[in-house]
Amino acid sequence: MHDPLIKEAEKLEERSKSQIRLKNYDSAISLLLEAKELYTKFGLIGQVGIVIREIVRIKNLKRSNPTTTTTLEVLEEKEDLEIIESSEKKGYDILDKARELTLEEKYKEALKLFDQAYTIFNKLNYDFERKQILQQINEIKEYLRWKQTGKVLKSKVNIKDIVALASAERRRMKLQKQIKSPKIIDTEKSPISPQVKTESMESKYPKLFQQRIKEQEKEQEEKQFQGNILKEHDSIRKQQTEERRERVRLLQEKKKREETLLKEAEDLLADGNRALVSKDYDNATSSYQQAIKIFNQMGWLDQTRTLQKELKNIELYKKEEQRKIEQKILIKKNDDREFQKRVDSITSEKQRYEEKILQQQVVLPPMIRNKLEKVKLAKSKAEKEEEMGKFDRVISRFQFILEEYKSIPNDLIDLSSEISATEQKLMELKEKK
Repeated sequence: MHDPLIKEAEKLEERSKSQIRLKNYDSAISLLLEAKELYTKFGLIGQVGIVIREIVRIKNLKRSNPTTTTTLEVLEEKEDLEIIESSEKKGYDILDKARELTLEEKYKEALKLFDQAYTIFNKLNYDFERKQILQQINEIKEYLRWKQTGKVLKSKVNIKDIVALASAERRRMKLQKQIKSPKIIDTEKSPISPQVKTESMESKYPKLFQQRIKEQEKEQEEKQFQGNILKEHDSIRKQQTEERRERVRLLQEKKKREETLLKEAEDLLADGNRALVSKDYDNATSSYQQAIKIFNQMGWLDQTRTLQKELKNIELYKKEEQRKIEQKILIKKNDDREFQKRVDSITSEKQRYEEKILQQQVVLPPMIRNKLEKVKLAKSKAEKEEEMGKFDRVISRFQFILEEYKSIPNDLIDLSSEISATEQKLMELKEKK
C-alpha cells in the first residue's frame, strides 16, 4: 500500500547523492528533508535516523569542502547525472512492464522487455539488477523448454519483483556501509596505567557511551526495518502465488463446467437430429430448446441463433408433414369410397347372378339339381383341403366339378363361366403342386 511513497523517498535520497557529487549541498539537504517527512509519515524511525545522520554529514561536508568547480563543470556533471537518472527510471519502468506480461503468461513479449532492461542496466553497470534479470530470463526460458517437451514440473514461472528487490538491496547496502564505518575518535596517545585501565569507561565517557547506545538502538531498528521489508516482500510474493493458483483453479473449474455443459448440449443435439430423421418433430423441438438454454448459459450466442433458425425450419417441416398426412387420409377416404362402390356393384351383380341361377334351378330337372348340389359340396371340401395343402385331393375334386359342369346340357343352364373358372383354377393348382 505504501510502496509508491517509499519508492519516492528512495528516489529523493538518490537525487540528493547526485547533488552531493555536484557539491550542491543545500539542494541535497532539501531533498533529504522531503524524504525524512515521507519516512516519518509512515513511522519508519530507523530510516528517519539514517536520513538525519546523512543531513548532518552533508552539513559538515559543506563547511569543510567549499565548492571550487566551475559552472561549466557543474553543468556537465549535472547533465550526466540526469542521463543516468533517466536511464535508471526507464529501466525500472521496463522491468515493471515485463513483470506484468510475465504474470499474464505472455512470456515471449516479457523476454524482449527483460533483454531491453538488461541492456540499460549493463550500460549503467548495475550489477544487482543485471544478475536478477538474467536469473528471471533463464527461469522463463527453462520453463518454455520444459513446456515444449510436455514435461512441465510446475504450473507457472517464479516471478520476481526486481524493482522492489533492487530497492531493498540498496537499503541493505546503505545500512551495511554505515555499520562498517564506525566513528573515529581522535585521542591523544599516552601511556595507560593499570589503574586507568580498571576505571569504568562508562563513568569516564558517559556521553560517548550514551551516543553509542543510541546508535546501537538505531542500528537495531534499521535491521528490524530491513527484516520487515523482506518479510513484506515475501508476503506479497506468497499472496501473488496464491492469487495465481486461485486464478488457475477458477479457470480449470470454468473449463470443466463448460466441457460438461458442452457434452450435454451435444447429446441433446444428437437426440434432436435422430428425432428429426424419424420425423418426431415435437421431441426434436424439445431437445433443441434445451440445447439453446445450455448455449445461452455458456454465452455461445452464435450457436443459439443457429438453433433458433433450425427451430423455425422444424416448425415448417412439421406443418408440411401434417399437410401430407391429411392429404393421405383424404385420398384413402376417397379410395375407400370408390372401393366400396365397386364392392357394392360386384355384390349386386353376384346377387343378380345367383338369383338367376336359383331361378334356373327351380325349373331344372331333379337329376341336374342333384349334380349342382354335389358340385357345391365338392367346392366346399376343396377349399378346406387347399388350406391344408392337400393339392392332389383338391385337383381331383375340381376335375370332378369340371366333368359335372360339362355333363349338364347348355340348353338347360349356361355354365360356360363356371367351366372357364374351374379350368383356370386347375391350372393354378397344378402350378402350385
